[in-house]
Amino acid sequence: MPVKTRFFISKELPPHLAERLSSEGVEFLATPLIKTVPLEFKPEKVTAFSPDIAVFSSKNGVKHFFTRVDPRELEGVTVVAVGSATAKALEELGFSPLVPENFSGEGVVELLKELSVKGKKVLIVRPKKARSVVQDFLEAQGAELLEAVVYETLPRREVKEELERFFEKKVDYAAFTSPSNFKAFLSVTGREELLKGVKLLPIGHVTQRAIEKAGFKPLEPPREYTVEGIVNRLLEQLHR
Repeated sequence: MPVKTRFFISKELPPHLAERLSSEGVEFLATPLIKTVPLEFKPEKVTAFSPDIAVFSSKNGVKHFFTRVDPRELEGVTVVAVGSATAKALEELGFSPLVPENFSGEGVVELLKELSVKGKKVLIVRPKKARSVVQDFLEAQGAELLEAVVYETLPRREVKEELERFFEKKVDYAAFTSPSNFKAFLSVTGREELLKGVKLLPIGHVTQRAIEKAGFKPLEPPREYTVEGIVNRLLEQLHR
């Protein structure tokens, strides 16, 4: 019987993707390596700011922001969602978000260029640690900016033993769904050698750069920066 492909991904998989991998003979471990912790922010500042545009960088941002802010406070505001999962979370709250073609800060910048942001009030809902690509662009364009820092990400140290057990046997591919998840892997295990000989698959170019910065040579990201894109990319590799 042929040896199964062994695959790790730093994200829980929806049932249809899990079934798809199993049907292809892939043995996998799918578990997030980070957890989100809400941070205090002042919702009254958002109300007083009265933004023209609101940018949400993740579905966690949507979740933690709207536990403190009534969605009606953003009625009539142009809402931007980074990624399909973020867009879905906003749609469930009644918004019709704009979604950049490229699910990254650079993609948001390209979308904002079409909105003529000079003099506009722009709200950015983000985690504690985040790249400043969008903020730098907005400031250069003369927009008025308010940042709501609504959560932070921390490593899930409780998965250390599960990770080490899975990586004790040869792992063929490991996919990371954010720079934070990749850094958490190194932090939680403390063992870079676990990734030796493993083909690393980043969800997008930002994660790719984080992996390269650590001295690894990852595969090219999928065309679509989503979990489904990663699964498609993996199966393309297996069927070559």
